[in-house]
Amino acid sequence: MINQNNIMFKKNQKGATLMVVLFLLLIIMVVGTYAIKMGVTSLGISTNAQINQLLSQSADTPLNKYLNTADLSRLVSYTTAVGAAIDDKGVNKEFIFCYKPTNNRAFGLNADTSIITANETGDDARLVNSGVSGFCDIERDFGSARQAVVTQVAITIPKSRDATKSPGDNLVRGTNLSEGTGLPKNLVSQDTIRVTTTAFLPAYANTSLNNVQTNCLSSNKTYISDNLNEDLSTKKTLRECLSEYNIPVVSQVQEFTLAAFLKQTEAP
Repeated sequence: MINQNNIMFKKNQKGATLMVVLFLLLIIMVVGTYAIKMGVTSLGISTNAQINQLLSQSADTPLNKYLNTADLSRLVSYTTAVGAAIDDKGVNKEFIFCYKPTNNRAFGLNADTSIITANETGDDARLVNSGVSGFCDIERDFGSARQAVVTQVAITIPKSRDATKSPGDNLVRGTNLSEGTGLPKNLVSQDTIRVTTTAFLPAYANTSLNNVQTNCLSSNKTYISDNLNEDLSTKKTLRECLSEYNIPVVSQVQEFTLAAFLKQTEAP
């Protein structure tokens, strides 16, 4: 004779064991999901930091090339973008070129430069008597063999005082106006230029690269990089255009004071 109570007890015991196992599996699943979520978040933060560092370094590179230039006469030659900008001195004109260290051409040549200016109406810009050689091809003009970052460079002549600078910052070192010390006798010329670099990762675009090229960096549609002049402060920039397509982008600006001196090597 089978004891019904014993059978019911065994069934209840098996059911309780199954419930405990399911509960433990649920806890493991919740903890595992939370761990995965935290890992993905940490990875995202790490990736964002690495992207920002990469873009910052890429934007710095053209600025450092100008900063470390020893031959000023060559830098201000009309064959370069800087020389062409100084010679032109056009109001609100940008002399733009693509930083392409992987090709064999010299850095910042005038022949590889386009001139753009902001339109009077609207927030975009237009070409001014120049070709399109200064626009980066975002599918092939990369800043290194990694083929990741594209860097656009813009040269402008500032027409308003930089609010971040103190009076006298543009004076040549060794002068003191309060003591009546004038400019050095061997000073030939002095000019100020502003260089804006825009480094970005086109691979992250949420649309086709052809659309980005057409709408941000082309003769049909382009935007200025430097809107620091008061009359351009409301204009849309290249950085803002690229950001609209989910493209990581970093823009950096630096002003340079170029002073040319004559050095006497032999007595007259």
